[in-house]
Amino acid sequence: MSKVVVFVGSPRKKGISTQLLNKAIDGAKSEGAEIVVYDLNDTGIRGCQACDYCRKEKVCIIKDKLQSMYSDIASADGIIISSPIYMSDFSGQAKIWFDRLRPMFGHDFKPRYPGKKIMAVFAQAADNEDFCSNLFESLKMRSEFFGWDLIDNILACGTETPEYSIPQELLDRAFTDGRRLVVK
Repeated sequence: MSKVVVFVGSPRKKGISTQLLNKAIDGAKSEGAEIVVYDLNDTGIRGCQACDYCRKEKVCIIKDKLQSMYSDIASADGIIISSPIYMSDFSGQAKIWFDRLRPMFGHDFKPRYPGKKIMAVFAQAADNEDFCSNLFESLKMRSEFFGWDLIDNILACGTETPEYSIPQELLDRAFTDGRRLVVK
């Protein structure tokens, strides 16, 4: 059975990025994937302490709600990260997650779990897609660093207008990308 590990980087349980994320999850489930979800807004999650314990042990020394993500990622086919865009960057919750990924490589900076597929879903209030191009480049670089294949970045723009609704094209794309995470 395929496995997809999901990281919810939004504090809004029904926000736009979470709605797109749920469509991607539906796509992965349609292919029979097991889904494991981590809510990065959980109060039991701490930031990296830069102790380097993870370089030797392949896990973080912090015993919080992210502790099990390392084995989940190791056994996963796909990863989904969702985040609203704050100040042209990931949410603070998503930034903490990225910092806590240090166990994904050792002292030699070689990826420990390469070959995963990853996708991202974002929502931003600004209606200009170029506003967060640096974020897409950052995610591409981070994915390559971990040896992961970034299959797509999905961005909903102009989301704070009162009449905003997610375009069907983006919902369909999220569903298809969710399937792509597990289809060989």
